Amino acid sequence: MGKSIVIVATLDTRGDEVKFLKKLIKRRGHSPIIIDAGVMGKPLFPGDFTRERVAEAGGKRLKELIEAAEKGADRYEATRVMIEGVQKITTDLWEAGKLDGIVSLGGSTGAALGATAMKALPMGVPKLIVTTFLTTTPVGDADITVMQTPVDLVGLNRIVKKTLANAAGAIMGMAEQELPKEEQRMLVGITALGVTTPAVQNVIARLEKKGYDSIVFHAKTAELDKLVRAGAIDAIIDLTSFETVPMTLYSDEIVSMLVGTPEVRRTRLDSASEKALPQIIAPGGLDMHIFPGTGIDSVPAEYQNRAWSMHGETVVLFRTSKDELEKIAASIAAHANQAAGPVAIIIPLRGFSEASKKGAPLYDPESDQAFINALKQNLKKKVKLIEIDCHINDDAFAARVEKTFEEMISERG
Repeated sequence: MGKSIVIVATLDTRGDEVKFLKKLIKRRGHSPIIIDAGVMGKPLFPGDFTRERVAEAGGKRLKELIEAAEKGADRYEATRVMIEGVQKITTDLWEAGKLDGIVSLGGSTGAALGATAMKALPMGVPKLIVTTFLTTTPVGDADITVMQTPVDLVGLNRIVKKTLANAAGAIMGMAEQELPKEEQRMLVGITALGVTTPAVQNVIARLEKKGYDSIVFHAKTAELDKLVRAGAIDAIIDLTSFETVPMTLYSDEIVSMLVGTPEVRRTRLDSASEKALPQIIAPGGLDMHIFPGTGIDSVPAEYQNRAWSMHGETVVLFRTSKDELEKIAASIAAHANQAAGPVAIIIPLRGFSEASKKGAPLYDPESDQAFINALKQNLKKKVKLIEIDCHINDDAFAARVEKTFEEMISERG
C-alpha cells in the first residue's frame, strides 16, 4: 500500500524543489502531502495545507504576520506561529493515520520548522531533515535523521536533483520498511536508575525467556509517556519510581528542570493508567534524594543532617525521611487507584536500592516501613500489594515480578 509522506517547506523559496520531490514520491506509488510554511513571497503552487491554514493553526492570520513584517517586526514571531501551526497539523495528521513519514527542506528556519514538528511525533515515525545548516539543526536527542547538503537547495541543477532523489529514497525507504510480524513481540516499558540496574537486568532476562521485549528508560518517563500514547507500549514495569520523589516534594522550578519540559508535571505515566495497560510498580530509588555535588557540603543545608552516600564522583545521595515517604506513598497510591487496567505494587522488604541494603549508608528499614504503611492506608482494594522478603536487586524480587506479570497477562486473556 502507498504511504503518506508529509513534506514541510516554504513554497515561495523552495517551490521547484518540493515539486521535484513530490514527483519522485508519487512515481513510487506514495502520496505526498505538502505543508507550506512560508510567510512572505508568493508560493509557486498551493500546498495541501496552505500557508494561510498553517498560520491559523498557529494562532494568527497570515495577513497579520505579513502586515507586521512589512512594518519591520522581528522575524521570530512569524516563525514561531508557523512552527506551532506545522506542529499542530502534523500531529493531527498522525493521529488521523495520515502520516507515515515526514521530510523537511530548507536552511536554519526550515530545519527548525521540521525539527519541532518531528519532535512532537512518536518515536519510530520516519523523520528526515534536509538542510544546509547541520550544526544549528535543533535535533537534540530525538530520533530524527539529518541529511546535510553542501549546496543550497535553490534551483534544480544536477547536484540538487541528486540530493533530493537521495532524500526521497531515504524517507520512502524508512516509511516502506515495516517490522516483520515475528519481530512484533509484546513490548514492556521499564524504568531504571544505576542503583537498581541489577533488578532491571534480572527482570529483562526473565521477560526475554518468556518471549517479551523490554525498553528501558533511565529515570525520566516523558518519552515513555509519548510511546504509550502512540500505542507502542503494551505494559509497564515501573521498577524505579524515583521520579515521584522530586515530583511530590520539590518546587515547580526544580521539577521543570528535572523533567526537561517547560510545564510542571506532578504525575507520571498517566498514559498507562488511561490506556488500561498492565502495570507493576516497585519503590526503586524512593529511598533517596539525588543531588549534583562532591560531598555533603555541596548540597542544601536542610539535608546535611541526613544519612548520605556518594554515587560516583559528582553525585550525592541523601536519605528520604519518613514524612517524605508517606507523601510519596500517597502519590503512588493515587496513581494506582485511578488506573483503568490491572495494577500490582511489589515491595522488597530489605531495601529499595543498592544504597539502602543492609550495611549500606542509606539503610533505614523504619522509613521504608512508613512508606509501606502509608500505601496500605491509601490504596483501594482493587490494587494488589505484594511484600517480599528480599532486596530489590535480588533475583528473588525479579522472579516475583515475572510471576506477577505473567498472572496479569493471563488474566487479560
